[in-house]
Amino acid sequence: MIRTRICLYVLLLTPLAVYWQTIFHDYGQRNDYAYLRVAREEPGRLVKLTASHGRPLNGALLETSFGVTPDVSQLPWLRLATVLLLTLLALAVWRQLYQSGWTEIESAAIGLGLVLLPAAQVTAGWASAWPQALALLLGAAGFSAIETELERGGLKRYVAVLGGCMIYALATLIYQSNALFPVVLIAAVLLARTGREPMSDIKWLGYHLGTLVTGLAAGYFLVQALFTNGVFRESARMQLEANPITKVGWFFWQPLADALALFALRDDHGTGMAIFWGAVLVVLGLIALGFRPAAAATEPWWKRKWVWCLIILPFAAHAISLAASERSTAYRVLLPLSGLVLVLAVHALRAITTARGIKPLPHYLGLGFLATGAAWLAHQQAFHLIAEPQGHEWNLVQGAVLRSNFTHPTTVFCILPTLGDRSTERIYGDEFGSLSSNDAGVAGEMVKAALRERFGPKLPKGGSYTFASGTEAPPPKAYDVVIDMRRLKLRKAL
Repeated sequence: MIRTRICLYVLLLTPLAVYWQTIFHDYGQRNDYAYLRVAREEPGRLVKLTASHGRPLNGALLETSFGVTPDVSQLPWLRLATVLLLTLLALAVWRQLYQSGWTEIESAAIGLGLVLLPAAQVTAGWASAWPQALALLLGAAGFSAIETELERGGLKRYVAVLGGCMIYALATLIYQSNALFPVVLIAAVLLARTGREPMSDIKWLGYHLGTLVTGLAAGYFLVQALFTNGVFRESARMQLEANPITKVGWFFWQPLADALALFALRDDHGTGMAIFWGAVLVVLGLIALGFRPAAAATEPWWKRKWVWCLIILPFAAHAISLAASERSTAYRVLLPLSGLVLVLAVHALRAITTARGIKPLPHYLGLGFLATGAAWLAHQQAFHLIAEPQGHEWNLVQGAVLRSNFTHPTTVFCILPTLGDRSTERIYGDEFGSLSSNDAGVAGEMVKAALRERFGPKLPKGGSYTFASGTEAPPPKAYDVVIDMRRLKLRKAL
């Protein structure tokens, strides 16, 4: 059908069009520079590092991919792999939701919206984040494996549940937060169930949530066994939350608010806060209006769906961060929760249009308009707040190295920037509009990466260098090469 082809082409081409400029911009993120060196010079270190955080497969995947990536100029291929994985995720969600009772266009809108969320923008902009995209895709695959056979019963059901559990465990060993992505699909399919299925909603939920919890637990206890046997050393990040009451308050103020804003960004310095909180209120109002028909319904099973979707599943979608003692406000752990909000918002739009007798065409045109706006925002934020500012930092370091002579012993000093020296107006945490070179260790790795890109694995004969850094300029002529990263602020107006 023409509609199916249009949806397919939109899902295939939009992520590439949105992130193309970000993918092929010349830059690296703070972790990328170290990973390029460590993967070659210190085999096994990345696995130990990520395993200490409960993600041993993440380290293995990073070490393999960065081991065959010679320098910063090749990082775009890892970012391209990330976007391709996100595209496959969008296609998988579209197919699953359409088969589960959503309309084809609504399913495509949700699939596309997922890969345009701020969490996806960060994933697409970080070369080292490609395993996180793989964890999302595994989560979707695990859900589909279970859902395909769940209603059929018999041995096939239990084989599917076992397979789904194993897939969830693999996703957990890559990136725990993204292993919760099936919660998005659970909510979407639950809202589409009519009540006439052979299996009741409660039993259906029991199978899906039970398998997800079992898979997460299997990954967790496997990692704990590795810690106990001394294979890896446990990081403080693996500690569990000791104050759950304040954690719940933090959940409502920080991650839930960020998720409710959907495509609007929070800012550390309050820039655009009116837009951010306005988006939160609009989405909350939209979901509340969509809930009204359910509240007025006489069927108790329909009301129970919304109890699950509005009260229980939001906590499930962010369960890893709620259980951990670290209170991460990063967008990169937020995709399951943001995806759940996206599903509720699209379903609310459908409920409102149905209740008011609006024909499908205006509803679909509205979804298309919103998707276009989201795509534009995703492009702007990913490029201008991630790729471009990180590119400015890399260009300053790379330019200094290219202009210098390293055929004899050379002293290099890097003047570290402060947040006030950044090239962006907006900043959020260590993701959007952030700096990499304000850390002395990262600045040193950037210099090493620039030298490796210019000279290869070894400096010219007779060449060597020593590196130092600080926040103040050194005395005149004290160093052969001075890289002044404070010049980043000169690019703010460009």
